[in-house]
Amino acid sequence: MPEIKEIVPFLISWPMAVIIGLLVLRSPIRVLIDRLIKSESGKAKVGPVEIELGKLAEEGHQVISDLNRISYIMAESRRLELEITNGLFASYEAMLGSVASPEQKEEMKKHIEELKELTKSAANKANAADARTSRG
Repeated sequence: MPEIKEIVPFLISWPMAVIIGLLVLRSPIRVLIDRLIKSESGKAKVGPVEIELGKLAEEGHQVISDLNRISYIMAESRRLELEITNGLFASYEAMLGSVASPEQKEEMKKHIEELKELTKSAANKANAADARTSRG
């Protein structure tokens, strides 16, 4: 019985009330947050701080899109570098003999092919995402 007397104050404390409230209201809270994020003018104000969640989410998507584009350009540039280097190796070998081992040449060709596939896949995903964004 003494254990129950120790637990009761904990159960009725305000942090526990907040946790229970959040658990009970999690679905309506989630719906509210989704509406704020998806709406163009979704604003939230807590005290003196006001946040435009719709604008924030849109800017976040734009930043991610820009970073994806940078990664794509870097991968495409690296692929081009490897293709040029591979071509130079062939020219040098005609004049000087072997410049790279067969294993190195094979590894470079694998990297070129993998970068081609990855950049093609990334471009397709980016185009699909842009199409969804422009429709939505």
